[in-house]
Amino acid sequence: MHTLVFYTHPFSRGRVARWMLEETGLPYEEVILDYGTTMKAPEYLVINPMGQVPTLRHGDSVVTENAA
Repeated sequence: MHTLVFYTHPFSRGRVARWMLEETGLPYEEVILDYGTTMKAPEYLVINPMGQVPTLRHGDSVVTENAA
């Protein structure tokens, strides 16, 4: 089973997605990214080509922005 991975920044609109994750009670890994550095790193751009947060990944499935 794949783990949910939640990419965010404390000052982003990811709070809404985090709230949703907490409500589900499902386990997830939170990855905090810095604006302009780790969000634009090649490793993260493979996950989210827009280089923005929040992003939610579950295996090969990726949902970005507050649609996450």
